[in-house]
Amino acid sequence: MITLENEELLVEISPHGAELQKIYSKKDEIDYLWSGDETYWGRHAPILFPIIGRLNEDKYKKGDEIYELSQHGFARDKTFEVEGTSDETAIFTLQQDDDTLDHYPYEFKLTVTYTLIGKLLSVDFKVENQSEERMPFSIGGHPAFNVPLNGEGNYEDYTISISPKHEAQYFESDPVPFRSGSKRILEAMKDGILPLNHETFRNGLIIIDEPKVDMVTLAGPENKHGVTLNVGEFPYFCLWTKEQGDAPFICIEPFFGLPDIAGEIGQLEDKGGIILLEEGEERQLGFTMEMF
Repeated sequence: MITLENEELLVEISPHGAELQKIYSKKDEIDYLWSGDETYWGRHAPILFPIIGRLNEDKYKKGDEIYELSQHGFARDKTFEVEGTSDETAIFTLQQDDDTLDHYPYEFKLTVTYTLIGKLLSVDFKVENQSEERMPFSIGGHPAFNVPLNGEGNYEDYTISISPKHEAQYFESDPVPFRSGSKRILEAMKDGILPLNHETFRNGLIIIDEPKVDMVTLAGPENKHGVTLNVGEFPYFCLWTKEQGDAPFICIEPFFGLPDIAGEIGQLEDKGGIILLEEGEERQLGFTMEMF
């Protein structure tokens, strides 16, 4: 386990999946990050690569070949190399191996860098195409936060707000977790604020199609404690909690990629929200989480 620490926060990261395990406020004695209780959901904040969401039949085409690739890709289940650490920075890398090449026939290097600055934690991704051809990929974060925080209030006392404030469109899910191809206005969000309620998520994840959104904030009673994500580099973000069981967490997920529209197996390079990297190119993206 890798630990980052300053006067404000203690952060733990596992090399398995380069996944955050804990974000703890030392002064307020608050665990912000979901515990990973398998009663509800056994993960904390997985990294999604090289796809986001589900493929039809968990398969895609590359030319005339068909490959299998499970939901959200394989990075979350691979052990990363620890390239460097300090009190406030940790760098992890993942490259192709025989297993990944069986499912994703590209040579790549994924670098994930965590940096702690006061009450802010930045998560930075760099994807390098080391193949001798164009490489399609998606990438995103999937952090889950405790609701309520530190036992303050109930689930329904919390809100999600977006900045700048405006109506938000989301992709209709049909069947979950696929897209139907249609979009709707998120009626439950008024003036950029969505009151949390488990009923809102009974029909599955809510992927907001709003590249104009810069900040997404989870706030508790009287806005005393919460977390603000800067997601401006990502064209979509997803809100999700378990559809059943009234789970005590909410995920706020910056996405650069989308689940398939339900239907036939397609080419990966045609997948919604896909990024295409030419041979030798790289792409950097990141988001931040600031605790309050």
